[in-house]
This record gives sequence, structure tokens and C-alpha cells, in this order.
Amino acid sequence: MRLGVNFPWVTCGHDFGARPPAWAGAPPTDWGRVEADLAAMRALGITLVRWWLLGGGVNLPCGIDPSSIAARQPFGRGFPAHAHRWVPSEPLPVLPQSFLIDFERLLEACERTGVSLWPSLVSFESFLPIEDQAGGVTSRGRAPLLLDPSFYPSVLEPLLDVCERRPKGVFAFEVCNEPGWALAPGWLNASFGQHPPWVSAERMSRFLTDGVDRIARRSLVATVGFLDASVPWLTVSARSRFRTLAARGSYVHQHHHYPGVTGQRALPPAWRSAVQPVWVGEVSTTRHGRWHGGGLAEDDPRRFLERRIQHIASAGYAGALLWARHSGDPHARWDANVESQVRAIRGDAG
Repeated sequence: MRLGVNFPWVTCGHDFGARPPAWAGAPPTDWGRVEADLAAMRALGITLVRWWLLGGGVNLPCGIDPSSIAARQPFGRGFPAHAHRWVPSEPLPVLPQSFLIDFERLLEACERTGVSLWPSLVSFESFLPIEDQAGGVTSRGRAPLLLDPSFYPSVLEPLLDVCERRPKGVFAFEVCNEPGWALAPGWLNASFGQHPPWVSAERMSRFLTDGVDRIARRSLVATVGFLDASVPWLTVSARSRFRTLAARGSYVHQHHHYPGVTGQRALPPAWRSAVQPVWVGEVSTTRHGRWHGGGLAEDDPRRFLERRIQHIASAGYAGALLWARHSGDPHARWDANVESQVRAIRGDAG
């Protein structure tokens, strides 16, 4: 079983290219420092990193104010009064060269350190209502931009061009992180109240399938990071397409196991997955949300992570990605204790 880490960002959502105008004075990403960090991961036995490209959409469109191509509008009937999104008035501009150059710098750093990249194009937050940030910058609220016909040609395809030039540096390319949150409100009710899904299951399934197909056509491996192992909302046609591509080696499935979020404490065996092969794409590096199952050591702070990885391997998963090298949420911690456990399991995990 292969072991990797979520190294999701340096600055979430704007590591690449020009910053949003109000943040234009921020220093550019230090790719030399990133390379040193990747080398440290490789020394621990980590051979794979998953990285957010657009995240919650704060830098979409890259380096310009979204109001120059879109209008801020309410979601519509049935949604809370404060739920707004950006509705495009013209097609998205093609990603600028500065974004693509930064992306290629990351790939170069991965190649030099012997670490494969698992880029993740967007995260579910992009589909949620606009969230105002400092200086008039906004994140989220990008659903109409993502679902616009111009999105994949203007954003995904140029990135795939870069990947084609450096195929050895890319393990898989992810369309979306945990898209189900845009459908099922769950804990989002605390922020937005009771509301219908932001995107229909059918529309989200088409969005994912289109992205997966575009990636697979480039002879790259596509993936989607699902929170739910069974993904009951995924349409029959999308599920069938993913299975077909997986059988060809062009798609890998993901399940993110968070007992503290889903309430499902036991990791389901891999054979129950909607699609095979399947990875545990996010594994908490803290004991926030205890796991349940034989052979675990959830009460032992020095062995719990080692046992979790062993448990994942015995459950038949193809790989696992630790959450996370850089993140401030309760599921992420990276310290000497975590590194010690990674060293202990790297022989088994690969």
C-alpha cells in the first residue's frame, strides 16, 4: 500500500499565479522552500503529495476581481437571504502564464525530490455562498463559474497541457475535493440555516464526469475525493463511467474517513467501495474523532497513527494520504510524534 500526505497549500487557494488584486502585494510562493519541505517528506518515506490548486475559489478568476466578468447575485428562491454567488456575464479567461509557470515549478520540485504530485483542482467550498475576506476579496460563491462551459477549457485544459509535458511528476489529477458537501447541507446548516443543496446531484455528477473524462483523455489518472464511501447521490451513469475508467487504470476512487464528521467510526472494507481501486484520501493525524476496529491503538498517542495505516492496509485499500502537512483544523497535526510514526510504518506502506 502506498503512503502519501496532503500538503494542501502554502496559502490556501492562491499559491499559483497573481494574487487577487487586493492581495497583490503578498510575496510570491517560495518554491525553493517548498522543495526543501518535499525533500523532508521524501526522507520520511513519503512519495506522494496532494495539493489544492484553486481550493475555495479565492483566486478564480486568477489575479482579477470576479466582478469584472461576473455579477454578485442571490442563489434564488429557497435559499437564505445572505447566500450569494458570482454569475458570469462573459466566459472565464484562460489561466495566465504566471499560474501555469508556478504549477510547473511545483512539478519540477516534485520530480527533483522523487515525490509524485496529486493536484486537486477545486474543493467543495467553491460551490458554497460567497464569503467576504479582507480587503474586498471573496472566496466561495463560484458555482456558476465552475459549471460554466468555459471553465474546463480555460482552467483545466491548460493545466493538463503542463502535466503532459511532465507526466512522470503526476500520480493522479483530482477534479474536486468532497463535492458531496455542495449537495447535502450537514454541518453547513450552522452557517447557512436549512437550505436546499447548492448544486443538484445530477449537475454535480455531470461536472465530475466531464472533468474525469478530460483528464483520462490525456493519458493521466483521474480521481475525485469523496467523503462518503458509498456516494449514494452519484448518478448511475457517473458511477458506471468511473468504474469503466478504473478498470482501464485511468481512475482511482477516494474515501475520506472522518468519524468525528460522519459519525461512522469503523472504516468500511475497501470491497464495499462504489468503485475500485480505492484510497483513503484523507487520514486524520490527530485523535479528534476516534476510530473503531480491531488492532487499533486510539488511546496511545504514540501508536494510533501507525495502527490506523496498518488497519487501512488490512482493509484492502490501495493507498492512504495523511491529513495534513499544512492545515490548522482539528484533524491535522504534524510534529515529531507524527513523523516518528510515519518512519515506523513506511516499510509497510511503501
